[in-house]
Order: sequence, then C-alpha cells, then structure tokens
Amino acid sequence: MHRNFTLLFLLIIFSLSAQAQNQARFSNIKPGMKDADVEREAVRLANKRAREYAWPEEFWKAKIISDHWENIRDEEGYLVAREIHLELYAVMNSGKCAMADFTFRETREEDGKYSRLKFKYDRIGDMVNVQCE
Repeated sequence: MHRNFTLLFLLIIFSLSAQAQNQARFSNIKPGMKDADVEREAVRLANKRAREYAWPEEFWKAKIISDHWENIRDEEGYLVAREIHLELYAVMNSGKCAMADFTFRETREEDGKYSRLKFKYDRIGDMVNVQCE
C-alpha cells in the first residue's frame, strides 16, 4: 500500500512538472538588466552559429538574465574579459518553440576598452520547450 502511494505521488509530481515546463513562456522571464544592443547582437551571433553548425532553430529574441557583467581575471588578477548570460528564444524547424541560456564574452583590450560581443561556445544551456509567442 505504501509503495503504491509513493509511486502515485511521484507520478503526480512528474506530470505537474512536465505540464509546468510545457506552460513556460519566454515573455515571463524577468530580465536582470536591459541593453537592446547586446540583446540584438546576441541573437545575430547565435543565428550565425546555428547556420554554421546546421542547428534546427532560428533565434528571434534575447533577454539578459545577468544582473551585471561578470569580470573575468587571469591567474595574476588582471581583468581580461567580462561575461554576461542571456536567455534566447528560438523557433525550431518543426514549428515548436524553445529557449536556451547562452554566455557571451567581451575581451578587454590593451587600451582598457572591451571588444565586440563574442559567443562563448562552451557555455550553452539545454533547449527547453516553451509556448510559441
């Protein structure tokens, strides 16, 4: 009896979490900060990467989820770059919609200014299905 109850409980929890994921909306994400130029460049870079690797999606929107740029220092403590995390909204070739977390980086140049935004290839989160908007 106890085992059946536990199994039923786990099935209910799983179905609720799966249903909640299917109800996720990109528009419900609260941005950590706003920068339209960074968001636009992130979409452009993600779509460039998608074309290069034949990913089955096209990115349409981005929201910065970081509260601030994260400074990156080398072994000696010198500031060498900064990173920011964004959530990107995509439409898949199948017509379904999804979003994923991406990390982008700007390197610090010798004059103290930052380079253009670059896609940090090793920091891509899993695609999560969302409602199309």
